[in-house]
Amino acid sequence: METFKRTPLQLFNLPQYFVIPLFQRPYVWKEAEQWEPMWKDIRRIAEIRIAEPHLNPTHFLGAVVIQSHEAQSKRLMTWNVIDGQQRLTTLQVLAAVTGSLLSQADHPKLASQLEDLTHNSEKYVIDGASPLKLRHLNKDKEAFVEVLTAKPPIYYEELAHEDSQIVAAHRYFSTVVERWLGAPGTAEYTTKANELTNVLLDGLQLVSIELDAAENSQEIFETLNARGTPLTAADLVRNLVFPTPRG
Repeated sequence: METFKRTPLQLFNLPQYFVIPLFQRPYVWKEAEQWEPMWKDIRRIAEIRIAEPHLNPTHFLGAVVIQSHEAQSKRLMTWNVIDGQQRLTTLQVLAAVTGSLLSQADHPKLASQLEDLTHNSEKYVIDGASPLKLRHLNKDKEAFVEVLTAKPPIYYEELAHEDSQIVAAHRYFSTVVERWLGAPGTAEYTTKANELTNVLLDGLQLVSIELDAAENSQEIFETLNARGTPLTAADLVRNLVFPTPRG
């Protein structure tokens, strides 16, 4: 087991997959409890950097536990997400939302930088496979793929998975980010667009606990969750009955 302090750019920059195993509970984060506080923290860091760039503040997002897994492609490293899928999913949704808004506002360079957090380059992806770096195997799979690959502007009421919590997160962040950025084409918009991109790339910190395939992910998973949001009995049973694939 190795532990690293990583920014989103450091965590997501390589061609790779982060897989949410089938046994993991679905995406459950909500607006009042998680999305709004997370957005306020990110917005605060961006605004401080704009007002006082010499401070260069960062924000700690928490820890994730990932375990190496045999890749389906020789060119793509694959990790199973043992713990932290809620924050990783939310971070991917926020990066995708911001990139989409910046692309529509004629900031292709910034949009491309954010796309590198969420998408593998097509040159590394097997024909017919998804380019998305985060892959859900549970019931969130189709909703996540649909909303992250939908062409902007997105009409949420027309999506097949409109009622998904992941789609709701996408809709929330699209609203608050667009409102904060303001009117495209202005100097203020450009300043905010640049700084928000910088924060999403290297202004956030995650502790990444990285296991090799032989390590006991079950023990670490239970230890971490003992003092976090309590797992239901069903969550624990699923985790025991369906152990993390070893490759």
